[in-house]
Amino acid sequence: MGFLERLVRVLARAGIALAAAATLASMAVIGYSVFMRYFLNLPTPWVDELVGYLLVAAVMLAAADALFHGEHIAVDVLTERLSDRGRRLSALLGCAAVFATAVLLAWEGVEMVAFSRMVGLRSNGYLAVPMWVPQFVVPLGAALLALAALVTIAVAWRDRRGRAADAAGASAPRDV
Repeated sequence: MGFLERLVRVLARAGIALAAAATLASMAVIGYSVFMRYFLNLPTPWVDELVGYLLVAAVMLAAADALFHGEHIAVDVLTERLSDRGRRLSALLGCAAVFATAVLLAWEGVEMVAFSRMVGLRSNGYLAVPMWVPQFVVPLGAALLALAALVTIAVAWRDRRGRAADAAGASAPRDV
């Protein structure tokens, strides 16, 4: 698991770096649009479309890193009332749900991209970009999120077994 875990963490860091770049690009494009509209009286109608694509890219590419840092949505009101074992079980079930959702999103995303390419779908906006290009980040980010969920589950399982063996004073794992 060591190599796979390191690889997925590196890919998640690359995803968050690309998400940050997309956010900075959005800010720059919006700044450009504001300058053009209010100082030169030349509105740029394509900015909203581009910023929308960049926002989707930022969210999809940052999701795996957010999972690794425990920053995904959780219902603290419920989980803080659970025992340590209940919290671990809740976290594992949550990661399993994230994995299942990410796999479905990746699968459907691949089909969406393939369909858009097959029919030559272009955006209706001013950019008229081939839709498969901005859509491609959906299955890419979802696949990365699925890998991150698998790694998180495996690490939690490994750590649980290690703590159990340490607590028992033996090498055989037991339930905690």
